[in-house]
Amino acid sequence: MKRIYLALCLLAVFAMQPADAQKRKKASKKKVVRKTTSAPRLNTTATPKRTDTLNQSLLLCYTMYDMPSWYLAVSKDFRFPVDMQQPAFYRLATINDTLFTNYLAQIPYEIYNKKITLPLYVNNSISCKEFLIQRVVTMDSALQAKYPELMSFKAMEDSNPLNTARIDCDGNSTRIVVQYDGETYFVTPFMFNKKIYYACYSKNDPNFIKQSFE
Repeated sequence: MKRIYLALCLLAVFAMQPADAQKRKKASKKKVVRKTTSAPRLNTTATPKRTDTLNQSLLLCYTMYDMPSWYLAVSKDFRFPVDMQQPAFYRLATINDTLFTNYLAQIPYEIYNKKITLPLYVNNSISCKEFLIQRVVTMDSALQAKYPELMSFKAMEDSNPLNTARIDCDGNSTRIVVQYDGETYFVTPFMFNKKIYYACYSKNDPNFIKQSFE
């Protein structure tokens, strides 16, 4: 009888082990389910991605002094005035015109103690050239006081004084003509879509070369 009793006890112990194992498996599956279901909740509270629009201008000329920077402008629909012979090759640049005018107004007369950086379209690429600049007298003091927005400047490259520039402001725009390495370059403002673009091009542009008479 004792042997029979012991045998029944052992059978009861072995029968309980699979049931316990199944409970543990079910419990572990429940934990996995909780992890997988909690993941989407974290995603719903995540910081949304930025949807900022791309800037249509790229930094072109950075200066270490107070002058504002030039930017390379992207305007696929830009058009020159209909009455102008437009260049075949050019690049567009922009600048903060208010800051640019304020910077020019601080340049003293007849003293090269300020700098200016100008974008030039040379050999089918645009680059930045630095010059020393001074203001020049173009009218008497009474007229200058009456028309303070009228300003003229001349500039020269420190390393090569033969490279020069002429800058003229009329209160609405700033026109720039540069003589560099024996060639003439223009930085000419144009109003388009209520924004000022500066077209950078060379006087030797193919559209400006007069054809010989045949």
